[in-house]
Amino acid sequence: MKLVVVGAGQGGSNIADEFVALGKWVWKNRHIRIFTGEEGDPVSQGVFAVNLGAGDLYGLNHIPQTEDHTILLGTTDEFRGRGAGKVNADGAEQARRGASKILSTIRDHGNVAKADAILVIATTAGGTGSGSVGVIVDLLKESFQKPVYAMLVLPFENQYNDPDSMVNTATCLKRVMENSQADAVFLVDNQKFVRGNQTMGANYAKINRQIADSFMDILCVGEETERRYIGEVLDANDLIRILHGPTAIGISNAPIPKKSTSFMGRLLGDGGKSKHFSESKTQIERAHNVLHQALAELSIDCELRENGHIIYDAQHVLGLFSGPEHEATEEIVEMMDNTLAERVPGAGRRKGTYPGRTSDTISFTVIISNLGRGAAMNRVETFYNDALKMMNQVQHSRKGRARRWEAASKTAAGLPDL
Repeated sequence: MKLVVVGAGQGGSNIADEFVALGKWVWKNRHIRIFTGEEGDPVSQGVFAVNLGAGDLYGLNHIPQTEDHTILLGTTDEFRGRGAGKVNADGAEQARRGASKILSTIRDHGNVAKADAILVIATTAGGTGSGSVGVIVDLLKESFQKPVYAMLVLPFENQYNDPDSMVNTATCLKRVMENSQADAVFLVDNQKFVRGNQTMGANYAKINRQIADSFMDILCVGEETERRYIGEVLDANDLIRILHGPTAIGISNAPIPKKSTSFMGRLLGDGGKSKHFSESKTQIERAHNVLHQALAELSIDCELRENGHIIYDAQHVLGLFSGPEHEATEEIVEMMDNTLAERVPGAGRRKGTYPGRTSDTISFTVIISNLGRGAAMNRVETFYNDALKMMNQVQHSRKGRARRWEAASKTAAGLPDL
């Protein structure tokens, strides 16, 4: 699948920047383009950053800091490239005012005709990205008539008691999930991947890299052209058909133990001997553990406990196995399909293999789409409820302060004016 990627706001642009780093690695090591453009074009051809803050754009490492890739809004009014100040209503308004600039830049430099889909990324707690993402999604959907997916990154737990962060998150979720033309919305929970013993900068970098890496094999597999790396293919149409509504993506991998053989064994080879039955058993158990870890590493918790079992309520589920060719056995593919059928009951399933591209690891990519009941829905409802409570508390406090100042002003009325 070939993408056009648009990062909105500081957080979204930083994740888009990591996508370019991923695209460069994939091009160098696999000679596959996961973004639009021709073979001679820069890998970053189809990736853009949109922001109200000029300072945030200077921090990009891989997206070119040129007018054909970085789109600075609000340059002609009071913002003057200084950001939205966590007021996401301003982010939305500036995206509407800058619609022609956003659209013309992506149309002229994104080679959108080559894209299978467009991905718009934003964090929900800030100002520019939180406010602009829904506007940008609708603008691109109406203009290009291609699948447009949003990725919304939820805040860290230490932001849950901040009214601005919570209200921004709730209004962003409402705008994109309920009132936009996004074909699917990838939900990513920052708190799920934070590591307490690392600095915030290290956490941000690690999470952004993990988000981008989780898309690597699923984007590459349908673009693969070398016959020896083509297995049971999942192409762009398979993804487009299943990606709807709230969506989670997860990936996990594990190293394959190296075989230790004697000198004579390496010299003579195994002579075509069949492997011991215990090797197959170990192989399947290893794959089974990695698959369950991929479900545990979904970008947002979305499990549902029912009759003592953990399941997922969703319309679609997709599984992709990647690893050396000798690891992609029918038993492992059948195990993957059976496990996903059991864990996501009633969902339409897609499965694929990507053999040969990695020599020393196996991995599973899992996408669960159009989520229903479960932890993800509960989390979104919690954001809505907490934001409403905080809005009411802020309004009550504001009215109380106004009344106290009014009373003080009445007392001061008896004093002479200077």
